Amino acid sequence: MKRTAHRRNPGGFTLIEIVVVLLISGIILAMAAALTRGVVASQKRSLTATRLAGVEAALVQFVQQQRRLPCPADGTTPASDTNAGTEGARNTGTGCTGNQQDGVVPFRLLGLSETDVTDGWDRRLTFRIAPTLAADGRLDMSWCDPAGTEGASAYPPVAVCNVTCVSTNLSNCTPPKTFLATKGLEVRNIAGTLLMDPAARTGAAWVLISHGETGGGARVASAALTSSSLVDGTEEQKNYANLALQAYYVDDSLVEASGTGHFDDIVSRPSVMGVISKAGLGPRAH
Repeated sequence: MKRTAHRRNPGGFTLIEIVVVLLISGIILAMAAALTRGVVASQKRSLTATRLAGVEAALVQFVQQQRRLPCPADGTTPASDTNAGTEGARNTGTGCTGNQQDGVVPFRLLGLSETDVTDGWDRRLTFRIAPTLAADGRLDMSWCDPAGTEGASAYPPVAVCNVTCVSTNLSNCTPPKTFLATKGLEVRNIAGTLLMDPAARTGAAWVLISHGETGGGARVASAALTSSSLVDGTEEQKNYANLALQAYYVDDSLVEASGTGHFDDIVSRPSVMGVISKAGLGPRAH
């Protein structure tokens, strides 16, 4: 009897070969997807940094013209409303009158668009200031004199520079250390370390917050509040838009030491003196 020869079909694949190819293809696709996500996330962070810089420039220009900061707008007002992006209530002598809950950038007042004040994930930037910095003339140091001696030991210090300052009577001239004392917002890292301290004359003029990729606590154009895709820690939650003005805000790019939360907020926090200098309203000799 003839023995029938079983030969492999050179044009086909075995089941094992197909499985191996599919497995390798899956791994390649997963790697490509992860790489794509990383590139997209990097692009969104870069766009966020650009928009933060644009808002900062608009705020400095506003200070230059108005000699004060604007009060935050109401983030619960949807973009479709004509009142979206308008400045919150304030008193000319004392500053912002509200508690800044849901405060976002007052884009209409700054001549910006809704898009200009959103981050790379299309969420509104949370905005907070020390309320008194919105009072008339509160960021004008042009009448302060570095050689002045007025109120050097007074506490609490005067809120504005003495406009009667003259070189022949330095006791009528407010020194920068007196003007800057207790001004601004307090900023800490997750460990509680002070990064900016009004009591040490290093307060932040404002905190401008992108809630990052996880997005917890941000308002969007529809006015909805977003929830985080991860578990935000107690400290990161202090930056949430729906909270009233906090005793301090948090800026930290590190994962919480406890491992129970993730910090990915992107925070702008220039010093009061830095903003005044950029606006050309710094102290000068009289």
